[in-house]
Amino acid sequence: MTDQLHASPGIESSTSPAADKQALAGGVRRFGALHQAERTLRSMRAYGAVILFSSVSQPIMYILAMGLGLGVLVGDGGDFAQYGASSYLMYIGPAILASTVAMSAGIEFTFPVMEGFKWRRLYYGAQASPLSPGQIASGHILAVSVRFAVHAAIFTVVLALFGAVSSPWAVLQIGSALLGGLAIGLPIMAYVSTLRDEKGQMSLIQRFVIMPLFLFSGTFYPLTNLPGFLQVIGWFSPIWHANELGRVLAFSQPTPAWMILVHVLYLLGVTAGGWLITVRVFSRRLGLEEWRGRTPGAKADARRQTRMAARDGADVERAAGESAASADQGERSASDAAATLPRIAFRRGFAANYYSGNIRAVFGRGLTAIRNNRGVIFLSGLLEPVLFLTSFGLGISPMIASVDAEQVGLSGGGTISYAAFIAPALLAVSAMNGAIFDSTWNVFFKLKITKLYRTMMSTSLGPVDVAVGEICLALFRGGIYALGFLGVLMIGGLVDPLAALVLWFAALFIALGFASVGMAVTSFLSRFQQMDWMMMVLIPMFLFSATLFPISVYPAGVQVVIQALPLWHGVELMRDIAFWDFGAITLVHIGYYLVMTVIGLAVTTYRMKKLFLR
Repeated sequence: MTDQLHASPGIESSTSPAADKQALAGGVRRFGALHQAERTLRSMRAYGAVILFSSVSQPIMYILAMGLGLGVLVGDGGDFAQYGASSYLMYIGPAILASTVAMSAGIEFTFPVMEGFKWRRLYYGAQASPLSPGQIASGHILAVSVRFAVHAAIFTVVLALFGAVSSPWAVLQIGSALLGGLAIGLPIMAYVSTLRDEKGQMSLIQRFVIMPLFLFSGTFYPLTNLPGFLQVIGWFSPIWHANELGRVLAFSQPTPAWMILVHVLYLLGVTAGGWLITVRVFSRRLGLEEWRGRTPGAKADARRQTRMAARDGADVERAAGESAASADQGERSASDAAATLPRIAFRRGFAANYYSGNIRAVFGRGLTAIRNNRGVIFLSGLLEPVLFLTSFGLGISPMIASVDAEQVGLSGGGTISYAAFIAPALLAVSAMNGAIFDSTWNVFFKLKITKLYRTMMSTSLGPVDVAVGEICLALFRGGIYALGFLGVLMIGGLVDPLAALVLWFAALFIALGFASVGMAVTSFLSRFQQMDWMMMVLIPMFLFSATLFPISVYPAGVQVVIQALPLWHGVELMRDIAFWDFGAITLVHIGYYLVMTVIGLAVTTYRMKKLFLR
């Protein structure tokens, strides 16, 4: 039969590529990794604008904030001449380049990988083609490498325009930053590839892996400023090796040849090892046999199902006993039976379809969802501000003797330590980050991935119940984070107990404003990649809101723009409380967050009703 088909003139004269599927499949397999990379790059076009915008705006923001803003406090010239840099900006430029690529790796090698295996199962579609699992994995890595290279190239050009490079070898920073991003991202990709469900692991990776390596890799100060036991973190961090290699290339930092070789070999070794492990995991999970590794959380799920089954069995036995008892009592009148039924109350009147009076159900459901990892959630939320305080307090303080109180807007004159200056600001940043994360990533997951809100809104719950319940959950977690951080500040003698109590309530107030607005904005998003736009708002707020240096270092016109940012009001409110320095401006800070909360709740309620109710 096959011979007859090949003998047919119609088949022989066909010019369709499908006429020889075997040859077509062979061509695809030869360049399978490139085909998968092309598909991934095409998918990036959906958020290509934010990639290009971030690649241009990030270097400018970091240069203006850290290089020029913090550089005024640190001082230029002499202190960094021994490293070959003519200014503080030149010293931190290559390190910021490598660090921003590493931070991008924490995104591109986590959520898209989980999307490919679990949420949209894109990898299984590629598996049905002639592509091998290794080519699927390599294609994703190649596509992300292209993004890193574009970002690094634009960043290098911006550094050159600001005079932050002095060596003709500076262009090779693109390669060193790319290696650093792959070295930190590929081991993470290998781990994420083994996960069957996302239960907060992405957040833990950001807070327990990416953030500590970023803060203790000598990005904003020489690694030798830290105590010896903290320097060890930098030695094992790919970011530190990429930072040092970039400084050698950008301004010829004095470094022994053997140390340069160590930097290169370390980055190449971690990258190659992470790539091979990732391909192996993809091959086991997408190959002929399913992944047989341990499923994270499987034991806890089994115990929970056992408890639920036992509880259901007890309910059935109780119902059977009550039924038998009622049968022995004889016939009862219909009125008596009706009297025993629970009374069902319905809300009536104005806005009854918005609110059912059952916010506690949404809040309780959220607590149940996180109860199995309460300790990890607390530790992860506490870790971020403590790491920032430790890193900048120990690393930057040796370069800044003290901060003038009048320069930072505090009355009374005198000076304060740099650690005391940034501590209240970091508490405000922690409140913002915790609220934004809970009201964006978590809300988006429930809104678009699990469709949980659609189920909630099909019950008696109204938009106000869902919105306020989710925001209350964000405040609960934020309150725990703030409580732990304030304990650290009191132990360090940076705040007194009474101020700590007031600061805790202020942190909840700030978190309420950001959570309300964050949930409202998330309701308009359709893809998780659009979250990058939020990062484009959060990063400049963190950098320019007087968090790490006073805004007085900028011209008056720039200060007006900074004073319009919500985080600036939160930072100033925290400092007013920490130093007991109140004034009329304190009421302005409070009013700002009241308006944020009202507008955020109103928009969130409207969007929930528009999305799920007729």
